Amino acid sequence: MKRYQYKDLTIEILDEQDYRLGSADNSFFYKKQYFGIDAQEYPTSKHGIKVWRDDQVIDSCIIIGSGGATGIHQNSSLLDDEHLLICCCDTIFCVTLPYLNLEWKTQADPATCFQVFKLQDDYVVHGELQIVRINKKGIIKWEFSAADIFVSVDNKEEFKIENDGILLTDFSNTKYKIGFDGKLISDTYGKL
Repeated sequence: MKRYQYKDLTIEILDEQDYRLGSADNSFFYKKQYFGIDAQEYPTSKHGIKVWRDDQVIDSCIIIGSGGATGIHQNSSLLDDEHLLICCCDTIFCVTLPYLNLEWKTQADPATCFQVFKLQDDYVVHGELQIVRINKKGIIKWEFSAADIFVSVDNKEEFKIENDGILLTDFSNTKYKIGFDGKLISDTYGKL
């Protein structure tokens, strides 16, 4: 579970893998449901959001995605004023507080979206197959792909935003540096 404080609200994000659409056996009834592409037919991950005020849930939604599975962790969501962004499978969802209305959703990776970060007036998504910069309306500004997936087998940091660019490491341990415009600055591909 992940928690945010926003004004007089507490926002909880929960991994809801046991949630079943339309089941009376669910431990909580979510007021709203939002789906990624093919998620109604092939649900992979389910993330619940509850907005609390004065120890009472004032609204809730469940986000259901299809594609590579995601979980709830430190950077799988981002609170930007009244906008809450959350990675769910291959899609980034943006809901507004306090009533969790869906503002937009964008398929930001063909497989899985791992992390979302604020970058200047936009957002950057660290996906399995690509790095994507999205504006505040959910429009993709650029995409960057590499020779391999952006996953590390030895727990090395595969994504890091610095003052002058973004450092990336792919599965084959090739290192990349890209600018905030999505263009390659340097890489170690094919170098010993």
